[in-house]
Amino acid sequence: MSPQRSQNPSGRLSWRRLLGGLLAACLLLLLAVALSQGALADLLPSPIRNQAGFALHMIDVGQGQALLLTCGGKAAMVDTGLPDTSRQVTDYLLKQGVRQLDYLFITHPHSDHFGGARRVVETLGADVLIVPEYLSEEAALTTAGDWVGNTATPISVTQAGKQYALGEATITVLHPQAGNDIGDMNDLSLVLLVEYAGRRILLTGDLTENMEPALLPIGPVDVLQVAHHGSYTSSTQAFLEDVRPKYALISCGRNNEYGHPHNVVIARLEDVGAQIRRTDEEGTLLVRIVEGQIAVTSEN
Repeated sequence: MSPQRSQNPSGRLSWRRLLGGLLAACLLLLLAVALSQGALADLLPSPIRNQAGFALHMIDVGQGQALLLTCGGKAAMVDTGLPDTSRQVTDYLLKQGVRQLDYLFITHPHSDHFGGARRVVETLGADVLIVPEYLSEEAALTTAGDWVGNTATPISVTQAGKQYALGEATITVLHPQAGNDIGDMNDLSLVLLVEYAGRRILLTGDLTENMEPALLPIGPVDVLQVAHHGSYTSSTQAFLEDVRPKYALISCGRNNEYGHPHNVVIARLEDVGAQIRRTDEEGTLLVRIVEGQIAVTSEN
């Protein structure tokens, strides 16, 4: 009969177990150091770093708006949805590999557009928060500071004509002008023209018919974020005939109390040949532009 191995009746740890414990402790220490130095992005997978071309994600946040733009390893958000959907937004960003925002644009001071801003900057951080002038530059800075709380996030008040680079994409502010006297917060909405590889995307916030004529002509675009969730107070026939979008994206809640999108707006979009895509019917929408080719799909 062969001798049996000792079962270490004394209860002492073997040298192999000690070594394994030391290695595990070292790994935990390294992770803690990485977290404290903000190096987590280098340790975790980041899909946007290796993503080809440009992408726009219209995140399904119900009756609100939250857009993610990525290009060349860079990331920007335009609006952040309601406070109630803020965790959903940050979870989505992390899933996409976003670890830090280069820009956070808030189109105007309504909670269905800025409500998730604080959680976004607390969770990921943003190099700069960009807002339109509201009553005055000082008032805009004060209001935006309330949105992000005590996060020390730099705030910039923008105006028509300013441009921002996102990888190889360019974001141009079309509205509002500096020193405006606009009283309607919807009409304060940042209007952004995003251009990449010869393609054009127009983001309009909640802009109403009152301000649309002043923007024209813009010219045809490939993708239009339909203003104000498809409200009948926006997207006039003259405006749509000028921009003639190939794709019209609408962010709205299922069976919402406002009746968005309005049948009149749907009819106008159909008249100009737009392919209409809606978050209330399809969930989160994804626009991809790769080598000049554009595609719009649903992630659900």
